[in-house]
Amino acid sequence: MVTFSVLTCRDCPFQKQCTTSKIGRRMLTLRPEELHDNLARARAEQKTDTWKNKYALRAGVEGTINQALDITGIRRARYRGLPKVRLQHAFSATALNVIRLDAHWTTGPLDRARHSRLERLSYQLSA
Repeated sequence: MVTFSVLTCRDCPFQKQCTTSKIGRRMLTLRPEELHDNLARARAEQKTDTWKNKYALRAGVEGTINQALDITGIRRARYRGLPKVRLQHAFSATALNVIRLDAHWTTGPLDRARHSRLERLSYQLSA
């Protein structure tokens, strides 16, 4: 980490272009050359359409995993032993699919927007 003095940066005419720090000084993180090159390569790769398409698939899976965590609590197994945990995960996935089918048949596809309980309550009270 390289930190420039406030006194040095305060008088610089390019301070606003150089830093967005609230205290008005610049801080640099210098990594070893190999790590810097790897980071630059990864950031360049993330700007390609191929990477974005792959990540879009992952984003959908992440939503499913998050829903499974919220509904079934699969982060912690209730049982000991791999066969029992596999069975628990299979039941959790089945329950998730049933919930999604029920939502699709009764109200249409699941709403992607998140609403807090307080917001839902205010909608119910205003209707």
